[in-house]
Amino acid sequence: MQIDDSYLNVLGQINLDELNMQQAFEYYQQRYQISSVAQQFVANICRIDSEFITEQGIGYCDRTMGKHIPKAKTPEGAAIRGSLQRYGLVRPTGHELFRGCIVLTTPDSNGKIISAVGHRVGRLRNGDKPVVHWHKPKPKAFVNIGMSFAKELIHGQAYH
Repeated sequence: MQIDDSYLNVLGQINLDELNMQQAFEYYQQRYQISSVAQQFVANICRIDSEFITEQGIGYCDRTMGKHIPKAKTPEGAAIRGSLQRYGLVRPTGHELFRGCIVLTTPDSNGKIISAVGHRVGRLRNGDKPVVHWHKPKPKAFVNIGMSFAKELIHGQAYH
């Protein structure tokens, strides 16, 4: 009897972290479309050409995404929030990296987002930067970090 494991090839091509990251930026784009505050900020201050806005994928992080993701206590919510944390879009506290920002994304040649820049709208709070930069983690970056930590543990170097 031969086992058909061709489905494993398909599963290997599905990167849920990448999918969740892409959906987060799509959510920001939707929020920009309905936010007169964000659109007015872009029109008055940024002076960004309207063609650039539609091609580049401009978004607005109005701090509502967390309300649309299942709670962290559920398996689905924990998986989505974990993906966004691994990609650096959500902090362990649950706060979004781009909270209160107009978000401009940069796609690669395949249309996948590889970086983004956020420009804060409104007042700055303690520690807030007026411009926030984000770069998608390199493939296997998490594996390398994990292996490095594991090697430190093995050699007794993690706790000094």
